[in-house]
This record gives sequence, structure tokens and C-alpha cells, in this order.
Amino acid sequence: MLEIVEAFCLKHNLFAPGDTLVVACSGGPDSLALLDVLARLKDAYALKLVVCYVHHGIRKAADREVGFVRRAAQDRDCLFVTARVDVPALAAARHESEETTGRIERYRILRRTAAEHHAAGIAVAHHQNDQAETVLQHLLRGSGLTGLTGMRPKSGDIIRPFLAVTRNDIETYIAGRGLVPCDDETNHWDIYMRNRIRRRLLPELMQYNPNIVSDLNRLADIAQGEDAYMEKETETAYAAWVCQDTPGCHIAKKKLTSLPVALQRRLVRKMFQQISGQAGNIPFHYTEQLRMMASQYTGRQFRCRTIWAYTTYDNLHMIPAGTAIPVIPDVRRQDDTIVPLDGPGTYRLGPYTVTVTLSRKRPQEKDLRVCVLDYNRHSAFYVLRYRRPGDKIRLGPHNGKTLKKYFIDKKIPLSQRDSIPLIAHNENIFWIFGQAAAFEASVQTETTFYMIGTITGGDLHA
Repeated sequence: MLEIVEAFCLKHNLFAPGDTLVVACSGGPDSLALLDVLARLKDAYALKLVVCYVHHGIRKAADREVGFVRRAAQDRDCLFVTARVDVPALAAARHESEETTGRIERYRILRRTAAEHHAAGIAVAHHQNDQAETVLQHLLRGSGLTGLTGMRPKSGDIIRPFLAVTRNDIETYIAGRGLVPCDDETNHWDIYMRNRIRRRLLPELMQYNPNIVSDLNRLADIAQGEDAYMEKETETAYAAWVCQDTPGCHIAKKKLTSLPVALQRRLVRKMFQQISGQAGNIPFHYTEQLRMMASQYTGRQFRCRTIWAYTTYDNLHMIPAGTAIPVIPDVRRQDDTIVPLDGPGTYRLGPYTVTVTLSRKRPQEKDLRVCVLDYNRHSAFYVLRYRRPGDKIRLGPHNGKTLKKYFIDKKIPLSQRDSIPLIAHNENIFWIFGQAAAFEASVQTETTFYMIGTITGGDLHA
């Protein structure tokens, strides 16, 4: 395995002779094997290894593991550093999962360590089974092509020498070298999605395809090549067709809609990323709503926490959130703003302010200015907006009607219908403020998690 990893590192230029590398090591089988392999290569390539253990404040056993990893580093003539972070407290404060917070904090500390020691890269122990799990995880979340690329051998300052080998290869290496790694009990907890994929889904898929790990790695490799090609095409199209404004950017609607859909989506995402400063993936429903605005009439608006977008006669504009949107004289409707509801927070639609909270307790008092939805019953991405042609609502398992007919049945004056805020997904209405909830999202006796929206301002015409 040593020769395979060495050849892989040279092929992908993961390090150069004389480099300093930070090695992320928890003392588990994968990271201990990584430390051992790199330590065996360090003299031949004049590498300086800085071994970093991050204590997440979750497990008591980690107190002992710090000493174990320190000895493993010292036995191999490597520098050792450690840092502790209270992941449970940070996760609660940020309203994130411990898994997400732990990953963010771990990489923050690793990068801080790399900066302090002028390291050329940070070595992590992801292997081919991890790659297969990553591709599956992205697939289950509805990923596009970029998500299927999985992990690359080198991503910025992160290097992954073990993407050349499988978990079985590592276990054989550990046995042959007489290594005795630590056991992180959280790897056996099914509360984490990745653990469920590793412990349940991947073994089940192996019953259908014994080569699923290598096949998923091949899929990632193919996707990486095609994604790189599409990114190059996107860069070329962006330079040619996207105009920079102060403080935003815009693209001609006719030009955007004339491009292949795949390129449209990538251009919209790149515009979003440029204006928002976010390097990560943009939710697919954001991309589609922004893309569809380019084929619709003047005066459409979209607002989320980081960017606002609007259309003029010729162009689709994106600007930083909070920037004034110019008055468009030929708006067809009173207000076509779309406000995605991205979880707990405060949102504004015209004269209304909606505060969204998540709770395991249902509000006791009924209030027309409070909507209560079953958060677990529907996986749609909710948006806050006013009515549109084609809207519909289902009030029971066999009781669906158009929103127009609902308003007629409720004798709501035509002059008021355009100013009633709605919670929707595409053309499906889940809540009419001051009126009713749809069957798909209404609270049931078995409901355990509630999404609560409290609205202030405006006039609900209830």
C-alpha cells in the first residue's frame, strides 16, 4: 500500500520535496495509517509533518486519545499540536447539527495550524469507501453533477493521499504494521447520516453490486472531468455575457434563456456566488426561480438573505441584499417578490414581517396571524409570496381547488387578493395567512415538530 499511496501522491502533485504538511489524526484506523505512511515517506521527500488532534468536546475518551496521538507523533519524529473546541455548545448556538459544526471547527483549526507552521497542505485520511459514501450522501440530497464529483485528491489546501486505497487495504496495512488504533464510538452512532450510509446503505447496495465502492469512485472521477469542462465553459460565458454593475451584476434575459439549460444554471449560480460571496452550492430552488425570472415579464423580484434579484425589460439583475431596487415603471403585478424561507429567522414581504421558529411544542392559542405547519410532513422548499395564476390548494385528501376559487368561495374581494401573503412551493399553496393550511402541511395528532410563522404588519383581510 505504501507504493500505491506514494505513486498516487506523485501523480496528483499532492506534495513537493521539502514541504511541511499538517496531518489530521484522531488516532482512528484511517488517520493513524495515514500518519504512519507519510512518516515512512518523509525522509525520502524531506517532509516536515505536524500532527494535529482536534478535541471536539463530545467524547470523554478523546481525553485519552490526545495522549495516544501525541505518542504516535513523537515515535515518528513528528511535531504534535492539539486544540479543543466545545462543539455541542457551538452547534446549539448556531442551530446546526454537531456533525456540521464539528466539520467546520475541525477544518478551521487545521487551517490555523497550517498557517502557523507555513504548511503547504493539510493531509486527511479520506479513502475510496469515504468517497463512495460522499457520492451517495450527495445523491440522496438531490445533488447535481458537481455534488457527484465527491472529493478530489487535492482541493485547495486539503490533500487526500488515501483516495488511492480502500478501507480493506487500510485494515490489511494496519494488521501488517502491528498498529493498534483507537475506536471512536461516535462512528457507530446512527444519529449521523454518514454513519447510516456506511453501516446500513452501502452494505445493502453491495448485495446488488459487490463492486459498488469502485463503481461510485469511477462515477466521481467521470463527474470530476465533466464538471471541470463545464466550469471552464461557465467562466468563458460569464466573461462574455455578465456585466458588472455597482454593486451587482446583470445578464441579458434573452441571452441567458438562449443558452443550454445546464449553462444557464451554472451562470446563475456563479452570479449568485459572486454577489453573495458564498463559495458553496446554491439551493437548486434558488437557481430555478432566478433562471425562470429571465423568461418572465419586467418587475419580478427575488429576495433571500444574501442577494436580491429583479428584472427589467432586458436584463436579470442581482445585487447584495439590502441594496435599493430601482422602481420599474412597467410592473404588471403589485408585488411579485419571492422570499425563500430558509429556516428560523425574520423575513419581509411588502408591509409584512414574518418571524419563523421551529418548536416541538404546538402553540396553544389560535391566532390568525400565526401559521403552524407540520415541519416533518413535507420536504418542499417553502417560499413567502403573493398569489400567481395557476395557484392551487388542497384542503383535504380529496378536496383540491384553485386559489382563485378558494378566494371566491370565501368572498374575499378581488381588490384584496393580490396582497394576502402565502407560503408556497411552486404553484402549491401550503398556507394562506389569516385563512387556512393545506392538507399536506397541516398539523396532525402525530405531529412532533412544528414550523411556526408569526406575521406582523399589513392587513390580512381575515
